[in-house]
Amino acid sequence: MEYFIDVEERVRGKISNRCKLEIINKVYYGLDSEHQQKFTDSCFGHLLSVAEIKISLQIIHQCIVRAVRTLKENEVWCKFGNKIARFGLEEFVLITGLKAGELESEDENLGLQSDLIQKYFKKSKGKVVRKQLLIAFRRCGNQADKFKMGLLLMLAYVLLSAEENTSLNLWWFHVVDNFDRFNSYAWGKRSYEYTPGIFNQIKGETVKKYERNERYPYNFHGFPLAIMIWAFEAIPGLGKQFAHRLEGDRIPRMSGWDFQQTKLDGETVSKFLDTDIQIMQLMVKRTLVPSQEEAEEEFYQGMTPLDDVEDSRVDKSLDEDGIEESEEDEPSVPMHQPPRDRPSSSQDNNVVEVVRQEMRELENRLVRVINGRCDHIEAKLDRLLKLVGSGASQPQGGEFQSENKSGFHSDTRRFHTYSPQHEDNIPEENKGREEDCVFEAAVEKSVNVEEQVTPIQGEGRRGSTGQGMLSNPSTAIVVYREMPRILIPDSKHRLGEQEPVDVVMSNQPEQSAESCPKDQVGESSTILLEDETDEESPKGRGQRKRRKGKALRTPWTNPLKRRKFKNVTVYDPFREVDPAKVSDLKEWMEKASPRDAVALAICDAGRTFFEDLHDQSRWLTGDHVDSALFHIRERAVKYANLFRQNCAVLDSNFWQIVENAFEDRLNTGRKNSDDVFKKMLVDYVEGAAPVLGKPWKTCRYLYLPYCVPNSHWFAVEIDLQERQIHIFDSLTSMVREAKLGNYMKPLKVVVPRLMKKYVNDNYSTSMFTHHRSKKLPVQDNGSDCGLFTVKFIEFSLASLDLNLVQPKHMLMWRQKMAAEIFAGEFDP
Repeated sequence: MEYFIDVEERVRGKISNRCKLEIINKVYYGLDSEHQQKFTDSCFGHLLSVAEIKISLQIIHQCIVRAVRTLKENEVWCKFGNKIARFGLEEFVLITGLKAGELESEDENLGLQSDLIQKYFKKSKGKVVRKQLLIAFRRCGNQADKFKMGLLLMLAYVLLSAEENTSLNLWWFHVVDNFDRFNSYAWGKRSYEYTPGIFNQIKGETVKKYERNERYPYNFHGFPLAIMIWAFEAIPGLGKQFAHRLEGDRIPRMSGWDFQQTKLDGETVSKFLDTDIQIMQLMVKRTLVPSQEEAEEEFYQGMTPLDDVEDSRVDKSLDEDGIEESEEDEPSVPMHQPPRDRPSSSQDNNVVEVVRQEMRELENRLVRVINGRCDHIEAKLDRLLKLVGSGASQPQGGEFQSENKSGFHSDTRRFHTYSPQHEDNIPEENKGREEDCVFEAAVEKSVNVEEQVTPIQGEGRRGSTGQGMLSNPSTAIVVYREMPRILIPDSKHRLGEQEPVDVVMSNQPEQSAESCPKDQVGESSTILLEDETDEESPKGRGQRKRRKGKALRTPWTNPLKRRKFKNVTVYDPFREVDPAKVSDLKEWMEKASPRDAVALAICDAGRTFFEDLHDQSRWLTGDHVDSALFHIRERAVKYANLFRQNCAVLDSNFWQIVENAFEDRLNTGRKNSDDVFKKMLVDYVEGAAPVLGKPWKTCRYLYLPYCVPNSHWFAVEIDLQERQIHIFDSLTSMVREAKLGNYMKPLKVVVPRLMKKYVNDNYSTSMFTHHRSKKLPVQDNGSDCGLFTVKFIEFSLASLDLNLVQPKHMLMWRQKMAAEIFAGEFDP
């Protein structure tokens, strides 16, 4: 297909970006807590996840100069190597998560009568420019009006960005007076209609007047971030080479990427798109296909496509170069347009590739089906356990109503059991294939058997109410058996084999189903099949079971009481502790001897460990601080939308290792070019340490606790971009400024050398500067500095005001930290 700009006529760009992502944080932090929550819940709340990402002007420019000529007016097609990819409304919606339904007629005269215009822009004479709106937002003292102006700033500077002196559409002021109407409007479609104009700015004849070594000036309007993320998604190799993909499947897709490179050479990107793609045979996705989860989102289901003319060159599966469309582009869910027929290839090498792609797609579909069924099974199991624990009978016609009085009714898509006495009910073709039966039960078919939890009969056992119902879950024996695995050919996620295990709940004597007398377990020995993946497998899609702390597997904890959190959208550092965790810790401490210990993720902790945490007069040790920081890192992974992802949280060992490296350097007199660092220090840079660490190449900030030996804790923030060290100290009188400079010198010298040697060859090795932050909360006793340090790091990671860390909360946080460390998990 023909490029708009011939390869010989491509020029360098002198680009001005009008999209100001920093406005997102300015709006959010300019509001009070009530309206911050309202902003988070608005149609723009998810933009907080991209507030600190950088926009690569060169990546977008290199996509623009590779646009090809089509008859399409509402889509842009680009050619990379010998493959084409579409940037259309569907791609824009999947990337941004913005609504793209039907648009309304926009009458600007209605805006002249709006409250905001009458109160703040009455002298504007019907013309309000972007800069005036920003100034009014900064000066506004009314939080309700400031919130409305903040929403308009998101349109003016982020989604529909333009020059600051460009007039705003006054109709916006009219619609923002009705929050529900504003929140449901199709701003995504409006932004998409404006954004592709970026491609048109470099299609004119003016470009031909510029030489290849000259720079053609033009502007990025609209929402150019969507184009950059589209390039990463359409060309996965490009994203892998120049950006960092965050863990897990993020919705929308722009929240799953981090890009912090301030300067990226255009020639490097151009070479990758022209040469490396073909040499390495990298995939180029012709269209972005929604996953099952994305297809169920409101922003996708409510999308109405834009009418466009047909163009056989891109509507068919083969472009004019004869390159077959990848199977990755075939929709996995119904599209808004019917899928096109895929012509067969006559070339043997294409046949092999098609077969491989079909196998990968089949595997992905299988995983999605299994995940969906497992989610359904887990939900039903949770409800079943609650019913068992409460001892309440299910009402007539309920979801678990028994067809007879001996057990629960089992739906074909619910949690299934296998019982030898019901073997006759198994279809003939499935006999002798127990694993296949279970697999089909989890995916499409099921074995028609009954669910049963059998109470233990006998003297001294409480809670039996008959009919298989229990008032006390500790009186039940449940025999677990491994559910057959669905083996996926993925070397990173191997699922290990497990032996059947007999589990006896509470403190009842351990016994297997075979050893139980018939009068104790009922007429049959029911085996409850539990879907359980390898506990050591990484989190993410396909890994159904959450990894729990070792303390959760101790005999003193009761997982049935655990409070579960779903769809957490706001981080609340003042959330009350789960009473079940407090109860578990209290019960264990009453029974534990001085020699008893619980195996935590970082260390083994005895009773004294938790007593020190509870007692506000006692000093926190390195094990306390490191245990808390581990769970903060774990929480940042689990709730990625609530915490900044461009940060690495280190442990208390790091500064000691740095000091040793600094002393070695002084003793040996090494020059800059001869820096040699021990592996334990390099592990921190590469993200191998501490547990759940992050590679520094993906980070801007490093956070670590610093301890003046036997004296005082404070938190340290290292800004790798600005080359500054910020110190958050809850008691500045403990360390004088001259001493503080000496303590920080190893960090100021060693960290830049680590960056140069292992992250960026061009990084300067000149010393960092340090600064102690003023006007921070001050501790009111001599032992809370460790907890202040943890909370300063935690609040920084969550982008919260550090002044919220007040002494009055310390006792509550101590008790909560103790219970949650013991339970092996922190609440969000």
